[in-house]
Amino acid sequence: MSAVRVSGVVFVALVMGACGEVEAESTTEDASTTGTSTTTSGAGDATTTTVETSEASATAATVETSEASPTTGAEADILERLQAIDGLEVEEAPASIEGYRFFRLLYHQPADHAAAGGARFGQRMTLLHRDASAPMVMVTAGYDISVQAASPGEVAQFVAGNQLTIEHRFFTPSRPDPADWETLTIEQAAADHHRIAAALQPIYGGRWVSTGVSKGGMAALYHRRFYPDDVAGTVAYVAPLSHGTADPRYVEFVAQVGEPGCRQALQDAQREMLLRRPAMLAEMMEQAADDGLGYELLGLDLALERAVVELPFVFWQYLGAGVCDVVPTASATDVQVWAFLDNVNPPSGWSDDELLHDEPYFWQAATELGYPAMDESGVEDLLLHPGVDAPAIYVAGGAEHAPAFDPSPMLDVADWLATDGEAMMFIYGENDPWSAARVELGAAEDAYVLVAPAGNHGAEIVDLSPADRALALQVLERWTGARTRTEAARDPAPLRRPL
Repeated sequence: MSAVRVSGVVFVALVMGACGEVEAESTTEDASTTGTSTTTSGAGDATTTTVETSEASATAATVETSEASPTTGAEADILERLQAIDGLEVEEAPASIEGYRFFRLLYHQPADHAAAGGARFGQRMTLLHRDASAPMVMVTAGYDISVQAASPGEVAQFVAGNQLTIEHRFFTPSRPDPADWETLTIEQAAADHHRIAAALQPIYGGRWVSTGVSKGGMAALYHRRFYPDDVAGTVAYVAPLSHGTADPRYVEFVAQVGEPGCRQALQDAQREMLLRRPAMLAEMMEQAADDGLGYELLGLDLALERAVVELPFVFWQYLGAGVCDVVPTASATDVQVWAFLDNVNPPSGWSDDELLHDEPYFWQAATELGYPAMDESGVEDLLLHPGVDAPAIYVAGGAEHAPAFDPSPMLDVADWLATDGEAMMFIYGENDPWSAARVELGAAEDAYVLVAPAGNHGAEIVDLSPADRALALQVLERWTGARTRTEAARDPAPLRRPL
């Protein structure tokens, strides 16, 4: 499970220090070959934005970027304007970022966009407001979000824009009650994002772009599939498009990434962890007692095995060659072996609370998104539960609770992108296993796939080669109509975690 989760990864000082010594070696293609470019889409060229004035209406209205206060006749404060939006709850909180105001938002959404007058739920958002006329960066989170504070991401920093961050449906507390899991689909989530854009675009008249990281980048892509004109462009970071619930491309990728010696060291470490199963289980039980963790859903043995099997995937996802020399060997103590596992891919990621927290992800992976296959060949003889890794087993109630996988949504998204896709930028890390399922652009227009040399799952525009970074900034300027702040294009850090 930790192969797909951001929050479960913990890094010790030893690992961080080693990462700082990574030397990046570029293999990124020239910018002219990594993307296709045509004239900017109509949404990108527009000097005004049009929005739908009802949930499913095709009626458009020109955005006005200012309006008079109904109480004073003067130009309304942004708080007053937000409070006037039907179905939106607004709370302003102290901002920690100079030049921004910070708002916590709750927008009441239909649980099922196809059922008029049905149940509704509150969807959490945060808003960093700078200027109503500045570009708006809509961040489609793939999981839950923090509403205690917010900071502008890379795109908002580049264009000095506002930033709206949206929690994904079904991640608590943004979950209908009672929850009909059949409504947790990419089309329903895209409709959430569309309604939010339509509600706020009359206030924020600058050009809108969307962005997201990992599953959030996938959500941004799906939103464009169903509502391509809501934004002028999209930057999707490390967003895979998987084939089925055991996509073999990931196994092939992990089998060749990095140096052979490092890959062998990781496999040897996996075997040590399972050969020392009693010691690893004892560490897990001690940690569970200290931290109040439970393993009723999977059991300790299966949780340990999933953490061990996915170790190489997560190692390359978040770390890389710079820490190969700290992989434990047969001479390491039990404490050292456990420390490495617990810091790189902790078994606690499969504890009951973590599984329940991430259940919406596993539901989506089991039904529409797909999931990577994992290579068990090097440790299969040491497994008590071989061949069981599938997203459906991590859904509460087990595989019988989740419906069968439907490949048509991902095939539809891939077909749309390759035939009608427009104004899309995809950023990947060269060494990130999720890059095995990078998108295929086909005949998409004004679309780009850019790869960060030696990058992992934290790859950003600042990590690209100089030529690709310059291209990405030029595209952002064209989409947003704003001059990008080149000082934001700082030297890339060796390790960065997603939003």
